[in-house]
Amino acid sequence: MSVASAFDRAWSYAEDRSFEGIDPYDALSSPLLAALHRVGGRPFGILATQVLRRMPWDVRPALGIRAAANPKGLALFLSAAARVGSLDVVPRLAGSLRRLSSGGGWGYPFPWRSRAFYLPARTPTIVATAFVGEAFVDAYRATGDHTLLDTAVTACAFLDRLHRTEDATGACLSYSTLDRSAVYNASLLGGRLLVRVGTATGDAELVERARPLVAFALARQTDDGAWAYGDAAHHRWIDSFHTGFVLSALEVWREATGDPDAARAIDRGFRFYADTFFGPEGEPYYFSDRKWPHDVHSAAQAVLTGCQLREAIPGAESLARRAGHDLVERFLCPDGHFRYQIRRTHRVDIPYMRWSQAWAVRALAELTALGIEPR
Repeated sequence: MSVASAFDRAWSYAEDRSFEGIDPYDALSSPLLAALHRVGGRPFGILATQVLRRMPWDVRPALGIRAAANPKGLALFLSAAARVGSLDVVPRLAGSLRRLSSGGGWGYPFPWRSRAFYLPARTPTIVATAFVGEAFVDAYRATGDHTLLDTAVTACAFLDRLHRTEDATGACLSYSTLDRSAVYNASLLGGRLLVRVGTATGDAELVERARPLVAFALARQTDDGAWAYGDAAHHRWIDSFHTGFVLSALEVWREATGDPDAARAIDRGFRFYADTFFGPEGEPYYFSDRKWPHDVHSAAQAVLTGCQLREAIPGAESLARRAGHDLVERFLCPDGHFRYQIRRTHRVDIPYMRWSQAWAVRALAELTALGIEPR
């Protein structure tokens, strides 16, 4: 199947459902599970979330969990529309995103519990806000509508409200205003937003604000080229798509500044990424230390990372092609939705709008825009 045909099928699936859907992490939007979480606290919240997202069957209707519009998913669809020239849908998606703004930023429509903290529904985070802000930059570049760029500038202002972990190497922004975590990829996504908005507006000061965020992450690259998820003891795992976030963010910084330290880190990081997270046919591993599960988000991010690094790193475009082929051939279902994961013993075909559909559509849009066919 051609990438254009796959894109059209996947886009139609999402548009027919008004870009709304369920999410792997929406367990605590269930009235029942939320009530039990209030009693059982953190251990129950983590257990409920992890069990529900691993199940091969969708029991959400029985739990009272409903489809919802996720700002991060809408942002990915908006970026995809801008990349392929589907400008008729831009006002609708942009309007939806503006209405979903919360506290100067954007967050998920459901409450969620991580190992480190609990975030109520709609709590704005650096990750969701960064993707929304970048989507408005993409839409502005496609349409020339300066009101879209104004919204992206507003997204940058949210970063000033976040906590900072600082030392001699630089600074790391917190995930939300409610925690003080130091998550490398999340902080760098904030930095990437600053660089892209600063470049689009001609504001060199915005670009420069990303420098300590980049320096902090560069100082934490391991000898083999990897990055752990974050500074905390419970954040020491290494996974595929977050590594892709780091590489993509550093490349945006390098392109804007010519930073040679970033260039060297990208080269080492890409070698680790390409050698560690993909099988012989391009199958996308989730973690660095095991071959299962194969994950749709990891495949989609591999496409985006490979496309972004294609001019800087030999082999990057080839990786994007292989990941794109795997994305279409093994994850795209006949009705146009993308399955979530392929595990050692079974497949999880539940259609997750933000995690699976939005990311895959965004990856296919990139391949379409660049005229790259998966193989």
